[in-house]
Amino acid sequence: LGDVSEEHVKCPGPDGPIFSADQLVSCFSKMIPAKDTPEIFEEKVISQVRDAIKRRKHSNAVMPELKPKLEALHAKTGGSPDKLYAWFLDLLPADNKDGFPKEAFMAMIMRCPPDAGEIPLKNFIAGIEGNMDESDTVEKLAPIIDKHM
Repeated sequence: LGDVSEEHVKCPGPDGPIFSADQLVSCFSKMIPAKDTPEIFEEKVISQVRDAIKRRKHSNAVMPELKPKLEALHAKTGGSPDKLYAWFLDLLPADNKDGFPKEAFMAMIMRCPPDAGEIPLKNFIAGIEGNMDESDTVEKLAPIIDKHM
């Protein structure tokens, strides 16, 4: 969809591949058939972009206070995938815990190989920041961090 080359994926990091404006426009044009109305484009694409922007604005507001706590958690666990995954599971509602395996946490959230022996601090911070939603507050997350310290 995004014309991502093998070069783009050789070094997956917390920021992921970088897309040019032309690649982004190409993605959008492939996602929406030419016969679709502007309303369908709004529903399929623009609303998703707006939601992502909203989540990013929220994480930008929360992270200055939360980041030192996350850094301390990472230091305490030594970046252990098992320990950080256990912490992550405590963030999830009880009915979602079984549906999110460690491999998915490593690949999708931490952007690390599933068998990595350590999660780099940069990946941990970026993974949490990039996957926050508006329900994630310092008041909600701090006690869960403290539990794993």
